[in-house]
Amino acid sequence: MILSNIIYLIAKTFSLTYRYRFIGHENIEKAQELSQHGNYLLGIWHQNLLHGILAQTGNPHVVIVSKSKDADPVAYTCRKIGTIVVRGSSKNAAGVDKGGKEAKLEMIEQLNLGHPGAVTVDGPKGPAKKVKPGIVDMALKTGTTLIPYLPIPKSYWSFKSWDKFRLPKPFSKIVVLYGEPIPVTEVSKFDQYQIELENSLNGLEADAVAALSNWSKLSKKNWNQNK
Repeated sequence: MILSNIIYLIAKTFSLTYRYRFIGHENIEKAQELSQHGNYLLGIWHQNLLHGILAQTGNPHVVIVSKSKDADPVAYTCRKIGTIVVRGSSKNAAGVDKGGKEAKLEMIEQLNLGHPGAVTVDGPKGPAKKVKPGIVDMALKTGTTLIPYLPIPKSYWSFKSWDKFRLPKPFSKIVVLYGEPIPVTEVSKFDQYQIELENSLNGLEADAVAALSNWSKLSKKNWNQNK
């Protein structure tokens, strides 16, 4: 608990120095109109997890966090900023489920209740920038529309992890992009939805770089603050 609190305080302190700008507000409303329960499901690369969570402070989402002790600080930080956390891990080397199925079912239940969600689509162990089937399966079972979600910092430290995890440097500019909604309605197109989400996330990288050079014209308010 002490370590989790320290990491949360560091993340919170860093976040207070970050300068956020938001693009694609209209895509949230489009997704809400298309979704069965008036919500949406964000798909984000694992490397952008921290600033992706912090950018949504005050705008609660449901997220799945690993049951491992290493992930306890992440779960603690998420809860402290108001995020709804369900805990579950992938199967271990012996093929034993470590709560992943239960967490997925709880996530589905929360989506059916109308809560928006967010998923690290290539997590928790990669391969990096390859969309796994979990997010598409949850979207199909709940009638929830996907949104490619890409928060990109101008300056950051990159770790030597499988995902090249990014930690934005203090006072960094961060552009948050909401991509075009992806309605998930047909089981026969399951693989296509994965490819579409992956291509969209990769394509948004160039948009983010361009946006950083046009900083003064970007919105300071997140989508839910414009109402």
